Amino acid sequence: MDDEKALFRLVAGGDKEAFRKLFHSYNKLLQPFVVKLTRSPQAAEEVLQEVFLKIWLHRERLTEVAVPRAYIIRIVSNESMNYLRSQAKDYRLFEEIRPLLVVESPSPEEMLFYRETEVMLQEAVERLPLACRQIYRMSREQSKRIPEIAIELNLSNSTVKNQLVKALKSIRLFFQHA
Repeated sequence: MDDEKALFRLVAGGDKEAFRKLFHSYNKLLQPFVVKLTRSPQAAEEVLQEVFLKIWLHRERLTEVAVPRAYIIRIVSNESMNYLRSQAKDYRLFEEIRPLLVVESPSPEEMLFYRETEVMLQEAVERLPLACRQIYRMSREQSKRIPEIAIELNLSNSTVKNQLVKALKSIRLFFQHA
């Protein structure tokens, strides 16, 4: 327990090697627990990555933690429940729209329209300033969320959000004038 507190203090101070040690020791310990909760090894990996990302992003709080193991288990439980809620919401949404998805193959005219629209979209994206274009592509083409983009580009969430809003507005204007 004192070793865990000491490890938490090192991580709180920004010690990357201590964080790596924390990650590897707890990841092995928690993997079976999260797989049991989520019923998916891939989901468990995703949940645990999110847990350790949150721990690193809020590492300054670790010095206040009295029982490190209980703290991590609580975060893992909460993150697992968030994942399951998200999956349930996605499933309900899919069930609602499934009848709308059963459509006939698009006509040649519709296919041409889709291709032309895709070409126009790529043109609009290419006209964006570099930062907007990069953030737009990370969001829309790589399906990354704002916090993930912010971390990867070392920007604030609000900067990423503002750039994404700017990109979408510019693309809409491009289509209105086309």
